[in-house]
Amino acid sequence: MAPDILDNLERYRARTFGFLETVGYRLEEWGPGRAVMHLDITAQHMNRNGVVHGGVLTALLDASCGVCGVYCTRPGNIRRSVTISLTTSFVNSVTDGHIRTEARMVSRGRKIYFAEAHAFDGNGVLIATASGTFRYIAGGENEEGVPDD
Repeated sequence: MAPDILDNLERYRARTFGFLETVGYRLEEWGPGRAVMHLDITAQHMNRNGVVHGGVLTALLDASCGVCGVYCTRPGNIRRSVTISLTTSFVNSVTDGHIRTEARMVSRGRKIYFAEAHAFDGNGVLIATASGTFRYIAGGENEEGVPDD
């Protein structure tokens, strides 16, 4: 892995994110226009039917889409975004193991980007998809919120 990618991935992992930290996801891979996240399923992720709650899947897909659009090739640069809209489709249910999401940026402008993500169970079976619109926001170490790479 290139030093700049490692630097930004490690800096991301070192930060805390409240709700999503409570959910328990982790960023596995991150690069320009893409992100892969992982969640080990525990009892706290289940609904009353004994399957992973749709809100957990939605949060994971939303985070994956959001992260895929804020990667920066400049080491140490932190970008941020907010979700404008997110559409989620649930295809299958999952009861144990882990969930892997793969997100990619579909298109971007100066302030808005579009992303999609797919969630898979431990056997590679598609369990949910999402597509969304995201807006870059100012903030971070250099107060930039728009792409510069």
